[in-house]
Amino acid sequence: MPDTPNRLPKALATLLAWLAVTIVVGTLLRPASGGIEEIVGLLSNGMAWNVLAALTVLALATRAFGWSDLGFGPPKGWVVARLVWFPLLTLLPFYAIGFAIGLPPGRALLFLALNTTLVALSEEWMFRGVLFQALRHRLRIWSAVALTSVLFGAIHVLNAFALGNIRLATAQAVAAMMTGLLLLALRLRSGSIWTAVVYHMAWNFGILLVAYETAQHPLPQDELPATAYLVPLLVVLPNFLYGLILLRKLRD
Repeated sequence: MPDTPNRLPKALATLLAWLAVTIVVGTLLRPASGGIEEIVGLLSNGMAWNVLAALTVLALATRAFGWSDLGFGPPKGWVVARLVWFPLLTLLPFYAIGFAIGLPPGRALLFLALNTTLVALSEEWMFRGVLFQALRHRLRIWSAVALTSVLFGAIHVLNAFALGNIRLATAQAVAAMMTGLLLLALRLRSGSIWTAVVYHMAWNFGILLVAYETAQHPLPQDELPATAYLVPLLVVLPNFLYGLILLRKLRD
């Protein structure tokens, strides 16, 4: 496992470049409407070019800095089967609702599947790959796990620009932090980042199947009730607790 004293600064510089490209290119592509329908529209009507640009940044940085320990090897199949049964159960309601209310048109479905795969790969490569491995060299393992999850959640606050609601974006950010812990647990326990990529994609795709229809009915302009901000946290709470269980025997 390569270990250099300046690995963390390089990883943080990569994170800043990844964020800049994602935001700048995404801003150029973003329509003027705003709201959840904006996010769904971008992901269902064409390629997410900002995500492709971010993946390019990651590929260049990984090659330039010689990061060969990011977890891109194959997972242990029998271990994966034992790990993912519970997280997969938590996906069933999303897919059941998606089928019940009606699937998007074929073209939109294809772009949703493609773009959620790219988003999952980009975020896992950046956080559970580049950033986590750099933090492991400088911090104790639990500190690296916690900080990686917090930073993963924090970037989701930027969704306030698309959602137009800072409180809802903050609730989503906390939910993302909780989900991030499960994704890191899957990556560590399976020995491969691909386990987290596939589950991340399946999670996002399931949510977007539901959001595609509900996005046709924008959120009310009035202040949402407090319970609305608790929903994202309650949805991910089982996975967060399961992630803690998977990591209970984690040692430095």
